[in-house]
Amino acid sequence: MTHFGLKLMSELRSGSELVAQATAAEDRGFEFVSISDHIHPWLPEHEHSPFAWSVLGGIAAATSSIELITGVTCPTFRYHPVIVAQAAATVAEMSGGRFTLGLGAGERLNEHVTGIEFPAGDLRHAMLREAIELMQELWSGEFVTRRGEYFDADHVKIYEQAGTPVPIVLAVSGDQSLDLAADTGCEGIMAIDPDADLVDGWTQRGGAQAATWTEVPLAWAPTREAGIETAKRFRFGMQGWEVAAELPNPAYFEAATQFLTDDQIDEAIPNGPDPEPYVTAVQEFIDAGFRRIAVVPVGDDVDATLEFWHDQVLPELRLGDS
Repeated sequence: MTHFGLKLMSELRSGSELVAQATAAEDRGFEFVSISDHIHPWLPEHEHSPFAWSVLGGIAAATSSIELITGVTCPTFRYHPVIVAQAAATVAEMSGGRFTLGLGAGERLNEHVTGIEFPAGDLRHAMLREAIELMQELWSGEFVTRRGEYFDADHVKIYEQAGTPVPIVLAVSGDQSLDLAADTGCEGIMAIDPDADLVDGWTQRGGAQAATWTEVPLAWAPTREAGIETAKRFRFGMQGWEVAAELPNPAYFEAATQFLTDDQIDEAIPNGPDPEPYVTAVQEFIDAGFRRIAVVPVGDDVDATLEFWHDQVLPELRLGDS
């Protein structure tokens, strides 16, 4: 069965706006909300980047049933995994167990800011593995002392939800990250491309297809022209993840995307008043096997975007039943 959630686009909204959107999402019947965990937005025209954990606390207190997930947190550079373990346990307790910790290997945009070196991908994955194992040990509710290759923990205990592990979903892009997710006992995977090989690779490793997460932008606007302008706000990922993970601040993303044409943006990001591009984009993920899909309202009129989603897009989708 396919489940739909709302991605809180924190690059465009204040923390208080995001809490209000999460409560509206619960009222509209969305099953989860996802939030990015950044210190920088992607592009210079983005005007916000609130601290995700403060927002999650506000959402946990303001809602009663909707699930929460980070999409995603990097627990290895800007944060130490001990701090992420405490933050995740706190939000899980505040939400009555509705929280899932989405993790990833990070991108330079956010993780270089404390002056720590941002290394090559293989080292980032090795650090991520050690961080996950440390957090899982901390959630045992016991005092932990660990001298790792990358991280130490010195007689530390997580008191919130002591003894209750927080479920982890791992951002994946290929076999290396799929192996990491399976080896560390992650509950699910998250990806940004409609790649059936990722879903198949996850289930072949024993993972549940029901725990496959993704997101799709909705650059709704009342006209085609306004749709293209709205879609430009989401162009930051179009140059590919190999580039996006390495750029250090919004000015670099502006430079990397400056030569994208309107036609390229139109083809890559569903936009405008016609439901067909959105139906096609979401259906690609459903057909690839993803079962937990967050829609991302890119424009300023979030209420109109969500009304359009419910009235014109959702009824046209052929929903997976596995």
